[in-house]
Amino acid sequence: MYDTGTHVTKDTSRIADAQDQSASDTLWRRVHRSAKLSFKLYASASRLALGQSRWIAASAVLCTLSLGLVGAGIAALVAPYEGVATASLTADRAPRVVAWSAGDDKEAASQLASAEKAIRPATDNAASGRVVIELDAPAEEAAELKTASLGDPGLFDPLTEEDLASEAAALPAETGPVEQRVAIESGQTLMEVLQSAGVDRIDSYHAVAALTTHYSPRKLRAGQEIALTFMEQPDALADGESGTPAKYLTALALEPDLERLIEVTRNDDGSFKGREIMHEFTEGYVRASGTIDNSLFLDGERAGVPMQIIAEMIRMYSYSVDFQREIQPGDKFEVYFTRKFDQSNRPVKEGDVHYASLTVGGKVHKLWRFDPGHGEWDYFDENGQSMKKFLMKTPIDGARLSSGYGMRKHPILGYSKLHAGVDFAAPRGTPIYAAGDGTVTRANYFGSYGNYVSIRHANGYETAYAHLNGFARGIKSGTRVRQGQVIGYVGTTGRSTGPHLHYEVHVNGKKMNPLALKVPTGRKLEGRELANFKAQRETIATQMAAAPAVTKVAQAGATASGAN
Repeated sequence: MYDTGTHVTKDTSRIADAQDQSASDTLWRRVHRSAKLSFKLYASASRLALGQSRWIAASAVLCTLSLGLVGAGIAALVAPYEGVATASLTADRAPRVVAWSAGDDKEAASQLASAEKAIRPATDNAASGRVVIELDAPAEEAAELKTASLGDPGLFDPLTEEDLASEAAALPAETGPVEQRVAIESGQTLMEVLQSAGVDRIDSYHAVAALTTHYSPRKLRAGQEIALTFMEQPDALADGESGTPAKYLTALALEPDLERLIEVTRNDDGSFKGREIMHEFTEGYVRASGTIDNSLFLDGERAGVPMQIIAEMIRMYSYSVDFQREIQPGDKFEVYFTRKFDQSNRPVKEGDVHYASLTVGGKVHKLWRFDPGHGEWDYFDENGQSMKKFLMKTPIDGARLSSGYGMRKHPILGYSKLHAGVDFAAPRGTPIYAAGDGTVTRANYFGSYGNYVSIRHANGYETAYAHLNGFARGIKSGTRVRQGQVIGYVGTTGRSTGPHLHYEVHVNGKKMNPLALKVPTGRKLEGRELANFKAQRETIATQMAAAPAVTKVAQAGATASGAN
């Protein structure tokens, strides 16, 4: 018997032998005492049951049976270890007990038996990691025994790096965070998305509840991405009796817009909490200009102006410029607006237009953004006159005038008839705006007009919008609307040959030509408001001079100062 991991001394070996001998004596004493008590018990029982004459014979028989049962039990316990020589060594640390099955090798068995009584350490070279064990045995037997060391394993083989790597690979993988991005599909709820991703139903409920405190899940739209973080569990645990889920949700996050991040995280007690994180952006100024060869949309985009800025410019000038008839090749534009940048100085969001210039037919139209107070900002020309008029000239963006006001041959009926409005051809779904402030008097299907909206304005004015594909959310009879508010979308319902907007203006019940109508203008700045406006104009002019004049917004410079 050899202990391959401890240093053994002769004293400790003797102590172990003494302990083994003591244990053996104690066992035989217990057997002897039990047998003696059993004999007395059977003797007493025999006297009572058989009388004085027969108790001796009966007791002898019962005692013999008891001893036979005890012997059979001991044999059954010892039988599995027949032919196996075992030994244990006492050491400073808990030793490994080595069992060497001798089998039919009688010589090896006798050699091991003599070795158990004669083990003593000879050399312990800790520096080399070599432990040599000498045996008090005959020279012939000792010559056949080997020494054991890490360099010459002998009786044992140490684990190699490959063995350790294979054993480590067989162990369950450690848990770790796993990130996954999922997208909302049409008709899906957030609960359904989480459960489809493998989140427990109860965890899904509590995570959605924590999110609701900062953002309503009902506002989620198809295509919205949600980032999920799981603590992945090993497969061995996932399939165990504990029922631990394979995916354990620890966090979820979504960005409703570029400026906000809604995050839900799991607490130490298993509950969830939500928070709203506002992204920090710097705001700078961007300037761009170009020449119109086709349209403001196409040439503005070619110059690098973002689409939302082009749309804002069209709304700014829609009260005074007819983009379908007045814009000619060679007209020019210039725009100065704010843009938000992230920490890497990359543009992430367009801001407000602070100045725009549009040259139409040699006439320059300049507008500045200004707030006289109370947040009621507007665009004003150089004289302080608001660009807003009582009604918009064209309540639609980027449309082409396809039919004017007056007598014409009806394209479906085939005879001449008064066309009591103007038609703007545009792709299906193009937004339609309320031409002015007012109250909706009709929003339903109306005969040959198809889907139809009418709005009552002040001073006896009324506007009508026909052939709509559909109505904007909340638009119905009795709804108050603001100028420029979306009320519906271009379609081809009713008696129509293609998607377009039929637009009418009624004054005291009489249908008028919307393009020739002279409508009241908006407010005009005076006194202190006009002085403040002129001061802001000078500030914007200075800022624009500091920014490089470029034709591509992608190359435009941005100042680090915030917009005023």
